[in-house]
Amino acid sequence: MTVTAYDYESTGDNLFTVTVTSSLSGTVYYHWWRDGEYCGMTTAPAMTFYVAYLEQANVTVIDTNDADYDHTSSAPDVHRATRTLFWTATDDPCSYYLIEQQKDAGAWEEIARVHHSADEWQYHHQTDRLTDLSTYTWRITPVSENGQEGTVTTVGPEVVVRVPDAPNVTVTFDAGTSKVTFTEAS
Repeated sequence: MTVTAYDYESTGDNLFTVTVTSSLSGTVYYHWWRDGEYCGMTTAPAMTFYVAYLEQANVTVIDTNDADYDHTSSAPDVHRATRTLFWTATDDPCSYYLIEQQKDAGAWEEIARVHHSADEWQYHHQTDRLTDLSTYTWRITPVSENGQEGTVTTVGPEVVVRVPDAPNVTVTFDAGTSKVTFTEAS
């Protein structure tokens, strides 16, 4: 596969057009993925993606001259999930909100500080990518100007499952009854 360059441009309203340059000649088929999920095929070297406020996306493209190319055979890895945390303004005196994350019951880690504004009553923060099959818990703590912590809001625990393993099954066929039996292996 030969994509040699790419560029992206914001087209407004959280839309981004990704344009690629290919060294292939003739009819080129571009297969597009966003965060590991297949978006489709084009013969144009550009595609527009919606990216929500504060979101990031990983765009992958494979170019080929093969009209019968099987895009599932070379699909990129599915990218890890993120979590958007939502909360409302606190009654506690607040200068900012301290956001901490705990992974698999480990140590708490500060992941962000969100400034409190008297004009805002609803807040959100999107985490970085999360690891599949891990358990996460988050704390949101209002902190006053003098460093006093207010009432903590806890979100979770939540298990991230993006790509579960396929079940391991055994299939048997009984010719006498024409019955097929699926049995999950241990």
